[in-house]
Amino acid sequence: MDKEETNKFDEKIKSLRKGFFSALDDFKKYYVFYNKNPEVDEYQNFFANSKGQLQNYNSDIFLLTNQIKLKIKNLNDEMRVVGKKLKSEKEVNTELLKLINKIQATQDGSATMIDDAKDEYNIQYYKNWELIFLAFVFFSISINLFTKPKINVSTA
Repeated sequence: MDKEETNKFDEKIKSLRKGFFSALDDFKKYYVFYNKNPEVDEYQNFFANSKGQLQNYNSDIFLLTNQIKLKIKNLNDEMRVVGKKLKSEKEVNTELLKLINKIQATQDGSATMIDDAKDEYNIQYYKNWELIFLAFVFFSISINLFTKPKINVSTA
């Protein structure tokens, strides 16, 4: 029910209220006149007219009340459907949040594993350079040892 429809119902209620109380005042007045002077036809007609007006207002109010109740019932039905959809979407949201948390944990674990692998790579890289350096030093020492001129003992 939108605001425009609500305003229409409000205006109908206000107009029925004004007319009803006016008709009720007339009914009270002509009821007294009719019961004091039942033989006067004019009072009988006014009393019957005011009674008919009250009955018309009563039926109009009854119809308007039924329209409002029907609108409220329709809104309740729509809200029930929306509530069910919302509940379903909340369940989906909960499952998706769990999945996101798992993915985030996996991503964090992956980042840790990548960092660990980088550290292991760097350690192995430096060890390889150390081995190359030691091999070069060992090779240099070996060459120096085997290429030194032999000292001739006989000349000494």
